[in-house]
Amino acid sequence: FDEQREGFIVSVGAGVSSVNTDIKFGNIGADETSFGLATSFKIGYGFTNQFLLYYINDVSWYGYDNDPNDDTFTSGHSGIGISYYMQENSPYYVMAGVGIGSFTNFSESKGETGSAFIVGGGYEVSPHFQVEATYLSTSIEEDNVKLDTGAFRLTANYMWY
Repeated sequence: FDEQREGFIVSVGAGVSSVNTDIKFGNIGADETSFGLATSFKIGYGFTNQFLLYYINDVSWYGYDNDPNDDTFTSGHSGIGISYYMQENSPYYVMAGVGIGSFTNFSESKGETGSAFIVGGGYEVSPHFQVEATYLSTSIEEDNVKLDTGAFRLTANYMWY
């Protein structure tokens, strides 16, 4: 860790998330929005101070207000991501990622997977400390059920580099 984004990087973060879930069972559908916790993890390599490539795992944790079982759900993305800083010493960056999307109901210990993408941008408030706004989308189809989630997320992250 040499205070340059070029080289090995690790980042962890947490924040808030607003998740919209759209479920379709054949011709029947339901749509609900919930608020919850957002977590973020990245590990990878900065090829330059401007371009970073990493494994990313971003998850939104939430429950539904009218859920009689008070279940806890997650919607997440696990895959490859990139960040690009506008200039070598710029605090502003954009990020994107693609990978496997997941939806889990922890009360039933049941999870499903599909596809996912994440896009966003951030600002490095001080060296290592970042604020990031992202949109995370998952799409999962299984046994005549289509589940799409879209999450707007705001996280505070700490990146070692």
